Amino acid sequence: MTLPTRAVENEFADLLAPSEHPSEHPPAVARRWVNVTTGGHVSAVVWGHGSPEVVLLHDEGADARTFDALLSRVDRPVAALDLPGHGRSNGETPAPPAARLARPVIEAIRSFAPRHRLLVAQGLGARVALHAAHRDPAVVGRLLLIDSLPGPLPEDEPLWERLPALRHPPLLVRSLTGKLTDAEVQRFTQAVAHGSVTVTADTGPAALADIIDIALH
Repeated sequence: MTLPTRAVENEFADLLAPSEHPSEHPPAVARRWVNVTTGGHVSAVVWGHGSPEVVLLHDEGADARTFDALLSRVDRPVAALDLPGHGRSNGETPAPPAARLARPVIEAIRSFAPRHRLLVAQGLGARVALHAAHRDPAVVGRLLLIDSLPGPLPEDEPLWERLPALRHPPLLVRSLTGKLTDAEVQRFTQAVAHGSVTVTADTGPAALADIIDIALH
């Protein structure tokens, strides 16, 4: 079950400070926690009112607050998770393999965003999302992968094999400044007949907010 929101002193003070523009209202943002069966808890930052329509998973070494600038531009309720061992989620440091993080992330999604439609992920978060979508497809919404695909290592090969079987065809965002190779993108398009690739100059907050909005329509 989701734990009651606990106060984190001044965590969102920078976001809730009065705006210089009277027409702008402070965002509705709160810190949430949920106990998970793997031990400990997973934390999330929840933006907006109502059940989140979007879930965000960050890369290794980052945390949910990485998405503040993006979430201030997304006009929908969103839950940004701290992966286990990151941010305010407890867990092993350094983080264990992505496959082991799938279970606590699934449980957190069930608690924070059971009716979400889109899961946006990058780096480690993208690999966790792919494992989670295979493990419990009913819980995970459509994947939007930011400059991220399974890697060339043998342990990533099963993720490539599972891409065509995902419940919802995944979306791939490739930026001109990203690290994805032409060969990796070609493998994705060949593996996922009904997936799509969006090429963008960058994956900054404004560009990603527009892509998320289009993906939800």
